[in-house]
Amino acid sequence: MESKTTPRTKLLSEEETVGQRTTTKRIWKNLLVISVVFLLNFGAFRSLQSLQSTLNSEAGLGVVSLSFVYASMVLSCLYAPFFIHKVGSCKWTIVVCLFGHVLYTGANFYPSWFTLIPSSILLGLISGPLWTAQVTYLTTSAQEYAKLLQHDNPEGDIAMFNGMFYFFNDLSGISGNLISSLVLSAGNKHFGRGGGFCGAMDCGIRPETNWTSHDVTKPITSFSSTGVPDHKQQEIVYTLFGVFLACNILAALTAGLCLDKDVKNSELSSDEPTPVSQLLLRTVRVFKDVDYVLMVPMLVIIGMSEAIVTGEITKSYVGCALGVQMVGYVMMCYCAASSVVSPLFGHLSKYEGARILILVAAAANAVLLIYMLLWQPDEDSLATILSVSGGWAVVRAVWRIQLLTVLGVMYPSNQEAVFANAEMAGSIGSMLAFAYSSALCMDVKLYIYMAVLALGTVGYGAMECKTRYKNNPETNTF
Repeated sequence: MESKTTPRTKLLSEEETVGQRTTTKRIWKNLLVISVVFLLNFGAFRSLQSLQSTLNSEAGLGVVSLSFVYASMVLSCLYAPFFIHKVGSCKWTIVVCLFGHVLYTGANFYPSWFTLIPSSILLGLISGPLWTAQVTYLTTSAQEYAKLLQHDNPEGDIAMFNGMFYFFNDLSGISGNLISSLVLSAGNKHFGRGGGFCGAMDCGIRPETNWTSHDVTKPITSFSSTGVPDHKQQEIVYTLFGVFLACNILAALTAGLCLDKDVKNSELSSDEPTPVSQLLLRTVRVFKDVDYVLMVPMLVIIGMSEAIVTGEITKSYVGCALGVQMVGYVMMCYCAASSVVSPLFGHLSKYEGARILILVAAAANAVLLIYMLLWQPDEDSLATILSVSGGWAVVRAVWRIQLLTVLGVMYPSNQEAVFANAEMAGSIGSMLAFAYSSALCMDVKLYIYMAVLALGTVGYGAMECKTRYKNNPETNTF
């Protein structure tokens, strides 16, 4: 009897192995697809974002439109779980939201208060569901992958998947900032230079050195300093927008045609429909969890760090000391460093754990802040500026990957609401940092950031102590 059943058992085992390999290949394929989709889409968006103050400088239209994007994004995170459930899946949520980027790019062909502002608001309103669907799709895929390979803890796989995604996502910033640098290099290379008032000594807008008020930010279709006819410049701009629009459309089509249906997660699925009221309030109810509340300041720091790099370091350290034409090149190095270290730290999390990496990143960020307070940049500080921006890239990459990993492991049955809340916390951090940017000196802004960083580090440490004590009451040490 045993000899008759052994071949059949062996055959079933081989079939299961083949099925497992097929499923893991499908998961890796989906990871590549969603990464390429966001690379295409946000390569176009980040290029437009970098050029808004230049292309649409009249009455501050470009800057105002970006403020509407981030303000409405905070609101969109509240209803992200409801939006995803109504659309039906994370995949189709991504596809639908990507067409919001198509409309935003299209509005830039005819920029006005009646086209750009509404499209900016719409873009912000779909950003929360878009990023929530992305991180939920990625996390459930990683959990399914860990289950197939019989890994005891999916934390390492989630971090690895996030690392690979952000590697591609950060590459989109390189192309965008390259375009920005080439455009700005056509202007006066001394615009933005601030003499002896750079670094922590920079105290906001100075009319005599504020490059946003000079002809470097006149509508790009004028470019009187280049000697190229206006109609030729307009053709170049429209060609550029056409490439951006094609990237947005290609990203949406790729997601719709190549991205597989969401990986089923038994903990997320339910036979009974969830009431609308519960879906709308799910994001807010996350704050009932003490562990999550303790992590909120660290999530806010993610958004603040992005604002510090893109809005403060670029102005007070790069543009002020080297000139505005160098901003894009420095940001290219920033994005390149982040894209390189993202998969590295995603893989390293398997061996060191998220907790250690987060705390080491916090300590490294504190060192960077102290150095920036004491350091006076000048026109010979290019290497130092690149090193500082690279340090910020590494720190932010660690937090972005590891904190999402911790949230995915802590809340497997409520991922949509938790990730939406995390996106909202980051958006609030960016919004606050941009709000007080022009009213405070650089050293004050660094002190504010340092205070939030200290609060976030203490809160995260308290959450870890609480979790470890809950899991092992006999151990009371961190």
